[in-house]
Amino acid sequence: MSDFAGWQRIEQRLISSDGNIVMYETKAQKGDGILVVYNARNRQYDTIPNGFAAQIAANSEFAVFKLRLPEDSLRKLKLAKTKKEDMPREAIGVFTFANRQLQRIDSVKSHLLPTENGTWLTYLREGPKKNKKPTYRLVIWDPVSDRKHTVEQADTFAIASKGNAVALLTTPDSLKLKSLVIIRADEHRPGSTPTGPTTDLLHTTLFAADTLLTDSLHIRRLMFDGTGSQLAWLASRDTASSKNFGLYYSPLAPQGKRKQIANSIRLIADSLTPALPKGWTPSENGSLYFSDDGSKLFFGTAPKAKAAETDSLLAEEKAKLELWSHTDNVLKPRQLKQEAQKKRQTFLAVYRVTDNKVVQLADSVVESIRLMHRNNGELAIGTDRKPHERSITWSSRMLTDYYLVDLKTGRKSTLLKGGQQLQLSPSGLFAAWFDPDRRHYYTRELATGATQAIGTSLNVALTDELHDTPDDPSPYGIAGWTRNDQHLVVYDRYDLWLLDPRGKAAPVNLTNGRDRQQRYRYIPTDAKKATIDLQEPLLLSMVNEHNYDEGFAALSIVSTSPKAGKASNQPGTWAGNLSPLIAGQWSAGSVIKADNSDALLWSRQTVDRFPEVELSSLSFGETTVVSATNRQQAGFVWPTVELVKWNSFAGDSLRGLLYKPENFDPAKKYPMVVYFYERSSDTYHRYNYPQPSRSIISIPFYVSNEYLVFVPDIVYTTGYPGKNAYDAIVSGVQSLLHTRDYIDEKALGLQGQSWGGYQIAYLITQTDMFAAAMAGAPVSNMTSAYGGIRWGTGMSRMFQYENTQSRIGGTLWERPLLYIENSPLFHAPRVNTPLLMMHNDNDGAVPWYQGIEYFMALYRLGKPVWMLNYNGMDHNIEAKYWANRIDLSTKMFGFFNYYLKKQEQPQWMK
Repeated sequence: MSDFAGWQRIEQRLISSDGNIVMYETKAQKGDGILVVYNARNRQYDTIPNGFAAQIAANSEFAVFKLRLPEDSLRKLKLAKTKKEDMPREAIGVFTFANRQLQRIDSVKSHLLPTENGTWLTYLREGPKKNKKPTYRLVIWDPVSDRKHTVEQADTFAIASKGNAVALLTTPDSLKLKSLVIIRADEHRPGSTPTGPTTDLLHTTLFAADTLLTDSLHIRRLMFDGTGSQLAWLASRDTASSKNFGLYYSPLAPQGKRKQIANSIRLIADSLTPALPKGWTPSENGSLYFSDDGSKLFFGTAPKAKAAETDSLLAEEKAKLELWSHTDNVLKPRQLKQEAQKKRQTFLAVYRVTDNKVVQLADSVVESIRLMHRNNGELAIGTDRKPHERSITWSSRMLTDYYLVDLKTGRKSTLLKGGQQLQLSPSGLFAAWFDPDRRHYYTRELATGATQAIGTSLNVALTDELHDTPDDPSPYGIAGWTRNDQHLVVYDRYDLWLLDPRGKAAPVNLTNGRDRQQRYRYIPTDAKKATIDLQEPLLLSMVNEHNYDEGFAALSIVSTSPKAGKASNQPGTWAGNLSPLIAGQWSAGSVIKADNSDALLWSRQTVDRFPEVELSSLSFGETTVVSATNRQQAGFVWPTVELVKWNSFAGDSLRGLLYKPENFDPAKKYPMVVYFYERSSDTYHRYNYPQPSRSIISIPFYVSNEYLVFVPDIVYTTGYPGKNAYDAIVSGVQSLLHTRDYIDEKALGLQGQSWGGYQIAYLITQTDMFAAAMAGAPVSNMTSAYGGIRWGTGMSRMFQYENTQSRIGGTLWERPLLYIENSPLFHAPRVNTPLLMMHNDNDGAVPWYQGIEYFMALYRLGKPVWMLNYNGMDHNIEAKYWANRIDLSTKMFGFFNYYLKKQEQPQWMK
């Protein structure tokens, strides 16, 4: 198991705007990571130990990233019990691509890189301490030309996304005064260059600095608009820990106009602003941001902060309790989970710059506002879930009341009561949503209020055809809207459909994949585009459901009317023209396109092919495999996989995956572990990453140790999840035993976690065909689990049984016999299979007393049973707890080896 530690993942993939630079980080499970830089022009590689969280500059000339402390060094500091304040400060690295130069900068508090333009990196670096407090220096640096400018005694800063302005707070003296300074490119000296490094930005030949204010205010949340010509911030004179803030704004007068700049500051809103609810004020807990066009400034408001109440009572003189009440719309555990969030809750408001007007948008009824069209529109969606909070306890439907919010006035009008997934079209002409009862999309024309069902003539389902829980099937979803809201593009199981939002034109099938069982999905390649452009080919992913082969295709949407050219927006005049680009016996994913180039990154994987970083173009004409990860795999026996088919006892046609070692010998007898959850056959081409268990087996590890692993699909009918699992799994195993002599029928094991753990707990009450079983976090008693709490969220577990995964389809009082029939606990006397369980005492999904109930039943009955409780661990062991994961892997492997391979019994089992 020591081999797990060196197995690497690719944590981050980046491509420069011009498509010439690729960066990715590889990180071993234990040990240090490596940041790799690949230059596609000259095919050169550079590696940067411990680099992570990389950003490539918009000009594609350099990258900035954080540098981790080597793990060995960090471990030594922890063993020495080094105090947090004495730990090494964060370091960043900068790599310039042209000269392949790496520069390290230590003791960096924060750094920012413009997202849209600019050549400057800005960072705050810790300097010598003053009165036992650290001081900071702001550095604005062009790593390519090495031009650098600094400001001493700096504090918080912000940059404009175009890289043309910096706002920062400075502390120029010891009177606790702070200056808010704006630094911009010097418009009066556009061609000048420095003769040497300078630390005085007020006199630099590259930048001009203007002081907006100098005061003792507590300033928070500096924020520019997109062009760097407007600035907003929060400020307070309160000295208490809970402060009330005012919102300030400046349109940033031209450089050098000191009087105009000082006079440009406006107090936009505070606790006395009439537009805000009485007693409300701008909140530092809310986000502060401009619309893309700079016409609106959005901010959060909340009731004024109150001073903490104090008293002279001792702790034992105060009552401390939780009150659970039938009048609660939200259960007490969920209230407690939401408590911290509620304390920081803010309500969206807007300052309309051109109107010089504040409008409160969200309120105590409509608490959430969803802005549209890059925040530029005049309409938004308001949502309120409070009327449906009680029903969420037992219903899977997260119902919401939707409102249309006018950003000019704050006025709200009802769009839909008790709906789901409503959205506004990009141009704001329509609201659209899916009705789960009628199973159609609906639109409302906002100008007229006309509401209509659309796509009703479709003879295919728009909802999940494989759905098998008691609740309503989910829709396959909306791909997007075309320009000017002329069409809505939606999915069925296989295809993209062009729908007329006015409901007049017939739906158009753009892909026609159903007859071939070929599934198509749209991949957006330009995040800046809010709509689907009919005049450009669309990139689609494609999956063949016969064999799970995948690939990509280009979809051109062409006119079918001789009178309607590409400029026509008349519905019903279009058809799709598909051009396959690349396909194969692999699974594809992780498509990332360069902003200003046709270059893109993607990956493909198979059972024995790690998903490497690949560089291609939109045509996929030539592909370069950039990364080469986990070369040590060649030294291990790796799995092969076979897609198997059979009919269940219930007559369902099922699929599953059978993993065998690549050196498989059909003349030998192999033990087989059966692992399952629900459906997994669509992972046929997926690479299984070898790692120590967090709850389930590592398929590569078991196969390399001469096990077969069978992963069957399961289908369900409401009310009988246990029987359904038996029908699918046992029939699948029997089918393999009848056709494959190399499987040792006396050496069969079961393994699964959570829902899989429940099914194992049930299966061993119904059959003795398995020599050993390992169940993680199993529900054993549905009658007690029904009334339990998912402590991770505070949610009741009722909804699972009535409507979702547990599939009983009714309350405990409506279907008591089904709860009992499907509960392993009530059939415990039938168990003869040795059982190993893991159920951790901090499980936030399945209360760990479910494991205790089953353990105690089998213990009382004298059955062979063991339960592992990794103290403090959740439903699955967290990834960072390596020792626990190795221990679980070792115990589970020893357990199966003892029962399936007749090896020596581990000491812990005795």
